[in-house]
Amino acid sequence: MNQPMLLAAQQPHEDTFWLTGCLIAQQAYQVSPLNSGIFLSIENLSGSHEVLLELQDHPGNWPASGLVAVSIRVSRHGNHLLGSSGQLVIPESFQSLTHLPVSLIASVDTLMAVEQWLQPCPYPLLKAFVYQVLGQPSVGCAFFSLPASANHHHCQAGGLAQHSLEVAQAVYAVSSSFAEHERWLAAVAGLLHDLGKVRCFDADGRRTETGYLISHELIGLELIVPALTHLGSVWADGANALRYLFGWMLHPRQQRPMMPIALTIRQADVMSAAADNRQRVFSSKPDWQTFARSDAPGPVSTYWLPRPP
Repeated sequence: MNQPMLLAAQQPHEDTFWLTGCLIAQQAYQVSPLNSGIFLSIENLSGSHEVLLELQDHPGNWPASGLVAVSIRVSRHGNHLLGSSGQLVIPESFQSLTHLPVSLIASVDTLMAVEQWLQPCPYPLLKAFVYQVLGQPSVGCAFFSLPASANHHHCQAGGLAQHSLEVAQAVYAVSSSFAEHERWLAAVAGLLHDLGKVRCFDADGRRTETGYLISHELIGLELIVPALTHLGSVWADGANALRYLFGWMLHPRQQRPMMPIALTIRQADVMSAAADNRQRVFSSKPDWQTFARSDAPGPVSTYWLPRPP
């Protein structure tokens, strides 16, 4: 270790804290010959942070590819963050989504809107479930970046998360006749109803090979299994309610659902898509025009925009 590094290590810690973010593993082994140390690049929603480790802390057992969420105890020395691999852990759970890397999130505003929407939820177990699902970097980054469709509703970058949040908000808003815990269960199911699109669609909204073979509803159910299993160990009815709601969305039955609130998810989904389609159709029309036709795929749709009094 060169002398400047030793002097920095001997100085009293100005600030020590846990830094949580995503380690981009391909950048984890950049050894600097000037400092004889290892720089880790850890990125979260506030930006990228370089952490300097000593050579003996070479993380030989860390993953070599992909995004990994980590927490590391660091000390701030001037403009530098110092840490050690012995104080680095891979979190088993999250309390927010702020550890996701900002450079891989197309719609930070929607991510923060989801955080804000979830805060009033009075059921910590349900909030932890959402954070466990969307907190996976490979899932959360895609969820807040992909469009909801190629050239239909919410087809812009980040449209998937925007549409999903609109569905969740609508489900909760129209279900006041149900018990509070059931409203939140249905709203969370609404938030995650299109989750499988993170594996079934690419950044242009086109189907991936998986998307051609398997429905996004089934892939979505597969993605929530680990979090659902954990929820089932602490709130069995909550987990079963989510299983039922996702199963009903996958295979809607002709008879009335055993959880009538399931109907609100389908209606909220349709309303969000239709409202966005109408808004896009009229966005290119003059203010005086009140009828417009959509050229989007699917059945021909003509929209009317009633004038205010």
